[in-house]
Amino acid sequence: MKNHNPAGRNLSFASTGQRLVVTVVFVVFAALIWAAWTGRYDREINTFASWLQRQYNAIVH
Repeated sequence: MKNHNPAGRNLSFASTGQRLVVTVVFVVFAALIWAAWTGRYDREINTFASWLQRQYNAIVH
């Protein structure tokens, strides 16, 4: 069976760069899921939020 391609060209697949970007995105999502599963995500977000609060207070005062 033949795939129909209305563009009239051969089918093209993802380039190496595109595959690398997809792999990086997959790894980032996997790391976020792992961090949420182990509870580290909340600690990291709280650390970042307190740092952001300190920066805001330093700018305002």
